[in-house]
Amino acid sequence: MTTYSRYWRKNRSTHKATELALGLRALRKVAGHIGDNVKPVFWRGMVDDDNSAILLDASSFPDHYPIRHKTFDLLTGKVVLHGLASVEWTDWVKDKVKQNTSDLPVQVHSYLVAILDAAEDIYIDKLAEPHIWSAYFAHLWKTELAEMRRDPVLPPSPDSLAFAWRGKSILDKLPDQLHHYYQDPLEFLVEVSSNIKAVTTLATVNARRDRRIELYSEMCTGVSAIISEWEEYQSDPDAVNMFDQAFPEADIPDMEDEEESETTEADPSEGSREGLDPDLAEEINAILEEGETSLTRDIIAAVRDPEAKAMETLFRKGMARIDAQPDEDQVRRLRKVFREQETMIRRLRNRQVRRGLTEGKLDVRRLYRADLDGRVFKHRQAPGSDSLWQICLVADASASMAGRGQRKKPWNIAEKAFVTIAEAMKDFRNRLDIYAYNADKNQCFLTQLYQQGQVFSVEPTGKTPSGQAIMAAATLLKKKYKRNMIIHITDGAANCGLRLGDAVSYCLKNHIDVFTIGCGCTSQTRDFLKESFPPGHVYFLRSMSYLAEGIEILLRKKILSVT
Repeated sequence: MTTYSRYWRKNRSTHKATELALGLRALRKVAGHIGDNVKPVFWRGMVDDDNSAILLDASSFPDHYPIRHKTFDLLTGKVVLHGLASVEWTDWVKDKVKQNTSDLPVQVHSYLVAILDAAEDIYIDKLAEPHIWSAYFAHLWKTELAEMRRDPVLPPSPDSLAFAWRGKSILDKLPDQLHHYYQDPLEFLVEVSSNIKAVTTLATVNARRDRRIELYSEMCTGVSAIISEWEEYQSDPDAVNMFDQAFPEADIPDMEDEEESETTEADPSEGSREGLDPDLAEEINAILEEGETSLTRDIIAAVRDPEAKAMETLFRKGMARIDAQPDEDQVRRLRKVFREQETMIRRLRNRQVRRGLTEGKLDVRRLYRADLDGRVFKHRQAPGSDSLWQICLVADASASMAGRGQRKKPWNIAEKAFVTIAEAMKDFRNRLDIYAYNADKNQCFLTQLYQQGQVFSVEPTGKTPSGQAIMAAATLLKKKYKRNMIIHITDGAANCGLRLGDAVSYCLKNHIDVFTIGCGCTSQTRDFLKESFPPGHVYFLRSMSYLAEGIEILLRKKILSVT
């Protein structure tokens, strides 16, 4: 059997974490060849399961390293399948079709969801025909469509009907002895297949996207009409009981469970959903973080707008240490804010005491009841990360921050504020991230300035992609923190990348408090920032010299508020 990855994948390792990191890096390069708006690729367990990433299951193949070339071909095929789906805006298309067909009977929705997935697979398989990707698809479909996982003599479930359609349209094969309920929908869907494949001849992504929405909407209406004629969907009240007896495994969702059924039905091809061990995932991330990392796909996946104009965005770590000393007076004031926060947390913890329990710690206030009912214990619920904040400073490091011709350079003053804040937050449990951003040659660079208790520097230069940088920082926030705050620091208006207003809207929709501090801004910049941020989220300072004080006021107002 020919294995194509044998000819190009040379960096391999017998060490598990290293091999998984090298394999992931290679698969991400494959995704990069497909297009800029391909979702980022991860092993399952490295990030939360959602629709913003391509998740591959490392437990779906034998625990043998290096990964066999045959297995890697299958992984490549999956990345290509999902990658082309990103380029062709599959999720967008399916959402629009679901909106267009929302009036169809709720009982058939699970079938329509499965059939939409199959329709896109058939479309993408045809789209890949002129390219090398089709060779990987040949391996993928041969494996994925090798055997129907449901007995074909039983009535079709949503997955089995979609499986049969994929097999007929892609491999021209059907399982033997199919239940007679398959016949009508498959005849209809096979006729639709030729129209779906014809869409690939359209010249532009927009044209292909619009045509598929129209075609799939009509297809769903036709399939719904056929399925509604099945015996279990008749109006006779006895029909439901007949269906339960005759088709016990047909997997038809109840009306109230319809939404959950659409989102939680497992894909057998994905194997285990547990994902990587957290320690292994952390080790892989550490290997991958060496050098520059592209955040472009993370941002595009988060935006989910085909009209958005995102820049290529690269993440890197700062290399040069900042040669600045903290402002000790400001450090003391900031530490006072964090001490007050911890006092507030302790008070909250004291209120979270359950008394009168049969087990726990002895409660001296109830010992007198020992001979009555034994309820002399208490349990104190200590607040976890829900009470802590993840504070992310995103600082403009464009050319204007260099302050050419000025006696006090704005960027040098900002760096002193960063050192001050980092020093003040030591020994407290909140998380601090500091990033600098700028753009050059149509690339946005996000540099991590705060690493392992040390503050680093960059050289201010280039343009100001504020929206792009805020979106990039939002994608890097740690999921375990429930309270997140991005403080954007700038002296000018954004002039490239994603719209600043779109980035702010994304943060607010995802429960990320986002603020901007404008330092020494012109009236035009003030107006621009006021238009991009909601009221109460914009602060203006006379100059960069007041930055640390401005951040203190903002943190005091937000962190010490009772929510």
